[in-house]
Amino acid sequence: MIMVVTFQQEFRDKISSFLTDKGYEVCVPPHRQDVVPLMKEKNPLLIVLDMYVAEPGGLEVLRELRAQNFRGKVVALAGTSVSTLMPQAFGLGVDQVIGGFQSMGGTLNVDQVESAIKMTLHSEIAKCAFELYEKGGCKQGSDLENWAEAERQILKNKRSLPSSVQKGIHAKPETVGETKAKSKKKAPSKAKRS
Repeated sequence: MIMVVTFQQEFRDKISSFLTDKGYEVCVPPHRQDVVPLMKEKNPLLIVLDMYVAEPGGLEVLRELRAQNFRGKVVALAGTSVSTLMPQAFGLGVDQVIGGFQSMGGTLNVDQVESAIKMTLHSEIAKCAFELYEKGGCKQGSDLENWAEAERQILKNKRSLPSSVQKGIHAKPETVGETKAKSKKKAPSKAKRS
């Protein structure tokens, strides 16, 4: 199940109807205050969270979800005006960010939302496909069938995430500076030729 949390009725309707039409099971909290109780009731696999949500704000909603032991995946909807919140959001386990629109008057590409959901769940789908491959007697040529079935099972919530994923602690993503520092190696000094 995928939970959609956004204060914008247009985005909420657009995302939930698109995902429902694609065969996903979707839940939408009636009010912002209902996010945590609905999360506890439905145990969604993934939450699409609009960082523009107010009272409580998107970051506060994410903190509360994590404090209430939500270990599922999170895809954040964000634009440049909330970019300063994103390092904290990543620290709380946001898996993907869909950006490029602002809180009012922006457009949302629902295909991009679905792509982010699939990317977020890619490794779990791969694990499930491999399990199906093994259960099928390691039959060659069944890769596509196994992948499609794994997607169906995980994305359509016929199967839960492995417990290691649900209980996993999200690592803090590296900053660009940290990545460059790791990859920066001293070049060997060239011997002078005489």
